[in-house]
Amino acid sequence: MSIILTLIALIITYGAVKFTSSIHPATMITPYVDVENTTVSGEGLIVKLVIINATGNITITGGYASILETGQSAQLSTIGPLTLEAKYPLLPQYVNLSTIGIKGLVSGTFYGDPMYIGFFLVAPISVRINTWISNVEYSDCILNILISYSTPVPIMINEISNITLVDDTQSSYVFYVIGNIPLSTYITPGINNTVITINLGTIPNARVFSCSLMNGHTYTLYLPISVTYVYPTINMTSQLTLYRVFITGG
Repeated sequence: MSIILTLIALIITYGAVKFTSSIHPATMITPYVDVENTTVSGEGLIVKLVIINATGNITITGGYASILETGQSAQLSTIGPLTLEAKYPLLPQYVNLSTIGIKGLVSGTFYGDPMYIGFFLVAPISVRINTWISNVEYSDCILNILISYSTPVPIMINEISNITLVDDTQSSYVFYVIGNIPLSTYITPGINNTVITINLGTIPNARVFSCSLMNGHTYTLYLPISVTYVYPTINMTSQLTLYRVFITGG
């Protein structure tokens, strides 16, 4: 009988040791906030944040973020399950900064309980300037070009070079200009439009084959321009080629 009890005790002891050796201490993975990107455009400063190491049942609901260099603060809105965005009004100093400091708090829930993640980040900043042709009208040899833009800095359109309008349907030119057309079109910061009007009949180096457009035809306008970006400390001049493909109404 004592031999049987001894064997049972050994089996229980072995099982307890085996079970204990299979238990490992858990490692807690802490979620944190990082910057996805920061851009400055005509809309202002846009900061996009992302939650890293978001394991488990985490729901992000919002929060706030402040910009240290300007003192601006804004609410964070969720634009994805783990991404947030904040927008700030445009300030002139943004275009001079290479980095910005961002601090704030992200709120949410973790398995239904309230959760908060504090953060302090330094992120590079990029300036985004967009210019495009929104509409083209051409009648009686007068061309009207609607230029749309989103820019945080003033822009000066200095000249147009070798502008061309092609009738794609007939594979023929409507007109082309050899050389430059001087301009002095000033664009203020923000999101807006400006109209450039060109009377082809008054330009000596213009070759005009038609003074109007045909309904139902597809056209392409090529608009190479020289633009100067007026930064607070320096001006930068660049060459851009804008173009617009459009179909006239029937």
